[in-house]
Amino acid sequence: MKTNRNVLAAAIVTTLLTSSLPAHAFSTLVSFGSLSSQVGALNIDFGSSPVDNSSPVGGVAGGFDLVLSGAGGGVSYDYHGGALYNISTSPISGTTARPPGSTGNFYSVGNSPLAQTGPGEVQFSSGLKYFGFLWGSPDTYNTVSYFNGSTLLGSFNGTAAYGPSNGDQSIGRYFNAFAGAGEQITRITFSSTTNAFETDNHAYIAAIPEPETYAMLLAGLGLMGFVARRRKAMSIA
Repeated sequence: MKTNRNVLAAAIVTTLLTSSLPAHAFSTLVSFGSLSSQVGALNIDFGSSPVDNSSPVGGVAGGFDLVLSGAGGGVSYDYHGGALYNISTSPISGTTARPPGSTGNFYSVGNSPLAQTGPGEVQFSSGLKYFGFLWGSPDTYNTVSYFNGSTLLGSFNGTAAYGPSNGDQSIGRYFNAFAGAGEQITRITFSSTTNAFETDNHAYIAAIPEPETYAMLLAGLGLMGFVARRRKAMSIA
């Protein structure tokens, strides 16, 4: 019985690539300050122009509101759901409060009014290895979830940013999330069962293929070429 050498070579390539990738290790880090400290992080500008929150911003099918879209570093992003606010340091009673350290517009997701009704979501055109944001007045009913496509990488409530997470409006922490080896962040959701989940200063770093993956892929392709040439030589002989 003859073995299909091309199939065998392809199997070897797959094995090499799989074995070259470490186990997944999605991780988070909470830091002080209102801005990302990650080298190379690109900031998402929510702007500073006054925002009318009396009605949804830019109707989108499915009940979500188009809050913001933009691009940077070869990656585009779109926010849906939630709302942008621009208020003084005084909160809007029962609705939202500016995160400590925030300036200009900030992003808020809650259950009322209609403009900020969540969940809120940001989608990226290509994968990220890092996404961070300033988390204001953390509450147990605030939840941020990270996805690679439809695969959940990690989900965290306010206690991950600060404990006790009791909505103290004087508290703000920068929440950093890192994709593990072989993972990419393509979508983040923000949800809150009551008012509100307030964030600002979102930042990201695009994912790039790991050098080890390239090296193993090239080695595997070389192996497949060698097998093909050997098979041809044997058939001629």
